Amino acid sequence: MDTAPLPMGPLEFSAGSFALNTGRDLEISDESQDKLEQALRSGGYRHVIEPFELGEVSFHIGWLYHRAGANKTDEMRKVMTMIYMDKDMTLKTPENDHQVNDWNSWCPGARVGEVIRTPRNPLLFDK
Repeated sequence: MDTAPLPMGPLEFSAGSFALNTGRDLEISDESQDKLEQALRSGGYRHVIEPFELGEVSFHIGWLYHRAGANKTDEMRKVMTMIYMDKDMTLKTPENDHQVNDWNSWCPGARVGEVIRTPRNPLLFDK
């Protein structure tokens, strides 16, 4: 969509961190961010941050710890996010208000314990 030079705060990753379970149940806050950063440092996960050129795309597993830094420019950072999930994915019971908000925003109509198949989450492919 656009370039994302380092001052714009491009997507960052902690390589290999999909295996880390720390913090999965925490609400997003400055305190949880501090706990996660400490766990990532102590676990030795390599921090990866690189600029994005026009047309570049990033793919990663959803459990990989990722974030975007502060945009220190006067330009808006343009992004597009697509999340794919297994066709048999079920909705788990939310553990905090942020997860309730995600449920209402991204999976409206889905029910806890049932396969997530809503107008916002259609089945795209089945063998």
